[in-house]
Amino acid sequence: MPLRLVIENATSKELARGVAAAKAAFERSGISIQDAMSGMLALELWDMKGFPEGEQPTEEEEAAAGVWFEAEREASEACCASWPEDKIVLAHGVLGFGLGEPKVKTANLATWVDRQQRYQEVIERLETATGSDRQLDIDICYVMGWINEPGTPEEAAQLGLPYLTSNLAEVAAITAKSIHGWKIEIDQQPCDARIVELDLDEDDEDNLSVAAWRCFDGRLHMMRPPANAAIALTLAAMRLQADSFLPGR
Repeated sequence: MPLRLVIENATSKELARGVAAAKAAFERSGISIQDAMSGMLALELWDMKGFPEGEQPTEEEEAAAGVWFEAEREASEACCASWPEDKIVLAHGVLGFGLGEPKVKTANLATWVDRQQRYQEVIERLETATGSDRQLDIDICYVMGWINEPGTPEEAAQLGLPYLTSNLAEVAAITAKSIHGWKIEIDQQPCDARIVELDLDEDDEDNLSVAAWRCFDGRLHMMRPPANAAIALTLAAMRLQADSFLPGR
């Protein structure tokens, strides 16, 4: 998935120049784009949770995040190199992945800010869920922009919303429709799910493959695996959206 630079009023040539500068910054650092993004996400999510003690990013993640922020700064400067000084954009959040505005944002612009703020809470609830949870199902649907407002378990039934925390076949069908060029892998004992980017090696710096529980390098997202395979795949699919939910998107 390509790097994306979003700077209002920039031409395609200027944006391409900025992306090239970011790639050069990553290459100089010796830290892969994937590791830099992971470090940045760890730092941003810690910020979103209110900087709780004992949950701060590791030194390696902080260093990787610093590389991301430096690449973002250099991308902005390169993009805006010929602009008047008062027009230069140095805002955080202009660098990301993809080809345009995230679909999860454009699904419902009116509720985007609220949904963005609820994302981390939904991730944490999925990580600790013990089984089928219709309230969590409808909350996920809201965060993803599939419905216009939060609701109750009764409303989830009335609306015929998917059973995202209990029906693996349903979750797999939804996930398969929303991603192309990816492979879904499911483990049952212990439960885990991976969404793997095809045509890329695991050590490729552009590989954005995600896992619900056990990362590809052996690290664990949480101490215990997901309660069931449906939760695992829903969690992996939500993790795949992490970059889209960052502040500034």
